[in-house]
Formats: sequence, C-alpha cells, structure tokens
Amino acid sequence: MKKWIQATRPKTLFASIGPVLLGLALTKALNAEINPLIAVNTILCAITLQISSNFANDYYDAVSGLDNAERLGPQRVTQAGIVTTSQMKIALIFVFLLCFLFGLNLMIHGGLPIIIIGLMSILFAWAYTGGPLPLSRYGLGELFAFIFFGPVAVWGSFYLQTKHHSDLAIILGAGPGFLSSALMSINNLRDRKSDRRGGKMTLAVLFPLHLAKILPHFFLLLSLLIPLYFIYLGFTKFLIFTCIPQIIFINTWIKLFVEGPSVKFNDYLATMGKCLFLYCLIFATILVVLKK
Repeated sequence: MKKWIQATRPKTLFASIGPVLLGLALTKALNAEINPLIAVNTILCAITLQISSNFANDYYDAVSGLDNAERLGPQRVTQAGIVTTSQMKIALIFVFLLCFLFGLNLMIHGGLPIIIIGLMSILFAWAYTGGPLPLSRYGLGELFAFIFFGPVAVWGSFYLQTKHHSDLAIILGAGPGFLSSALMSINNLRDRKSDRRGGKMTLAVLFPLHLAKILPHFFLLLSLLIPLYFIYLGFTKFLIFTCIPQIIFINTWIKLFVEGPSVKFNDYLATMGKCLFLYCLIFATILVVLKK
C-alpha cells in the first residue's frame, strides 16, 4: 500500500482541492445554497483526476525512458522498479474509471457544460504525458495547469452548485491557475537538463536559464492581482491577507531565483504546493466569513 500512496504524490493533491474550495466559497459569498453531497463529490472527482494524471505521468515517462536515475525529482515508482509497468497501467486504468464514476454523477447533475469539462479534463490528464502527441513535450504544461487547475476547476465547482455562469468564478480561478503554472514551471526548471536530453520541450528548456528562473516569480506576482481586483469590485479589503502565503515563503522564492536547478527544488515545489493551498484556503475563508 505504501508504494501506491507514494505513486499518488500526496503533496500534489492539495493543488486540486484548493480551487474547488474557492468555487464553493464564491457560491456562499453570493448567497447561494451549497449542496454538501455535490461538494464532496466534486472534491473526490478532483482528487482522483489528479491521481490519474500522476499515474499517467509515472507510467508514460518510465515507458518512454524520460525518467531515469539522473533525474533530480522524487523517486518515481515505475522507473525505480517498485511497481511494474503492467501494474501501473492497470492502476492507471482503474483510477481513470474511478474518476469517471465520480464525475458521472456530476455530469448528470450539471448537464452539458459539466459533461464537456469532465470529459476534457480526463482526456487532458491522459494526453499530458500519454498518447501520440504528449502535451508536456511541447511547452504547454504551464498553460494547461493554469486552465484546468484554475478557471475550469473554480467555475465548474461554482456551476455545479448554482447552475449559473459567473464571470467572477473565471476571474477567481485565475489565482490558483497562476500558482499552478508556477508549480509547473518550478517542476520543469528542476528537470531542465534531463528533459532537454530526452527531447521534452518545456518552457524551461526553450527559454534561456535566467528567463526560466523568472517564470515562477512572474506567475506568483500575477496571482496577487486577483484579490486586489476583487477588492476593487467592492469585496472586503481583508482579501489583501490572501497575499500572506506569497510573503511568508519569500525566502524560498529568493533561493529559487538565485540557485541553479538541484534536488533542493523538490522542497521548493512542496513549498509552492503549500502556498497554493493556503492562498485558496485564506481567499475562500475571507469570502465566506466577510463577503462584501
């Protein structure tokens, strides 16, 4: 069991929970009722979707040879031989089916918009590292992290509760979207050398090193604009405290800029994951408690 827990990459799962909390918080802030069963269902679907993506990444990078002993990232269970490729393939299919089952109830409840979002999310979770044209090899990681862990996740969570479209939900989703892009850019910066050798064209590979090191900070700064925009719209000024995670981890961001890619980047990735979740949690809490 321990090896499968390791394969899920538990530290990454908060990236999928945070945007759902924001969607639920916006629902409450706009005085709409929350359906607790749909809320739990949405969180379970988001978690299994993240695990599906992690399993697919573990499996396809091992099969393609992209994962090897020289990579700086945490141990991948398939590449390390802890599980066989056939075992991981079966587990991948199982979790995708589990995600679809969780999503099926949401698709029935939410109708066509959620059907489209659900099927596209499952498709891209697989296509990011699998299929004939893996998206991760073409500099699209940050873009798809922004879309699916940002506006799509927040808007979808909001729509499932209200059955109404909201521009605010899309704008709100940009916050975790930018932080998810920052997370992806740190991951790709860490793997820059091994990805280049393997022919994986991430932005960290395509950009000169000094620009690749700026990219996570650029996304961090963009995430700060979202609470400021909500304050501008008339929401509580206490939303300024949403910036706390970016500030308390400032030492990490300085090290990330000054140092070259190394195994230390695994710790910086974990810090970014904490920053993302705390950002969503603080933003959500203030929206629910103080509203406008």
